[in-house]
Amino acid sequence: MSESKLRPSTQIVEAKWLAPRLRGFGSGVASIVPDGFAAYVRILHPARAEGVKDEPVTWAEVAARSGGRMHRLVQFHAISGTNPFGTGSPSPFGISPPENGNLPPHLLSVLCVILAEHTRTEKSCWFCLWDGYGWIHGSPAASVIVFTPPSDTSGSAGEHSVPPGLPADVLQGPKVSLPHREYFLFHGPLHAARELGWTTPWGFDPQSPNLFWPQDHAWCIATEIDLFCTLVAGPEELAEALMADPRLEAWRVFPDDPVTWDSDKVNT
Repeated sequence: MSESKLRPSTQIVEAKWLAPRLRGFGSGVASIVPDGFAAYVRILHPARAEGVKDEPVTWAEVAARSGGRMHRLVQFHAISGTNPFGTGSPSPFGISPPENGNLPPHLLSVLCVILAEHTRTEKSCWFCLWDGYGWIHGSPAASVIVFTPPSDTSGSAGEHSVPPGLPADVLQGPKVSLPHREYFLFHGPLHAARELGWTTPWGFDPQSPNLFWPQDHAWCIATEIDLFCTLVAGPEELAEALMADPRLEAWRVFPDDPVTWDSDKVNT
């Protein structure tokens, strides 16, 4: 395995530019990514076909099945018939909801390739990881359940403890503090964005950065923990490139646009 390119950082000052450009928490797109950029884009996290491992399903496909309408403020529950708070019966259209707060690795790679074309400092970027993930702190905040057949007498079944995902000095060090969220800070090249995550008995479980930006502040990306989308703030040329890429389900949005569960007024 190659050496990690991402390093924890105590240079919290590198995130100081964010807070003054964020609107009040929950007030719209510009409360999640900084205000003052030329363009904003919303990248929808793909849903999943029930019973088919890792098969992505676009929101447009879900809307086609349900008779819903796609638009920039579309909400998944409104086109899929699922509970907006993640409880209750599954979608009647055989679709499982997207993963909130996590852009799939293959799409994160696509995004980063495009982002690299719109910054002068792709080798020096800053990444924020929310401090609330249980695997970061290890047991008892996180545990792993291992199931084995009755014939297996190895003793591997049951609940297993999880070691902390970050060293003690990082866990106890300074954090980036923004309204209602605190983050660990990392530094590295743009292509290292996929290195965040934790190792389970079944392999590496990736977690996309919750916030990241280049040293020149040419753009800023946010994958807020409660949303089924990733928000991009940057130049107009970046927005056009994202929306033109067929691998991304991307919509132009605006700083004032709401992003709450009830913001889809078209499909309600």
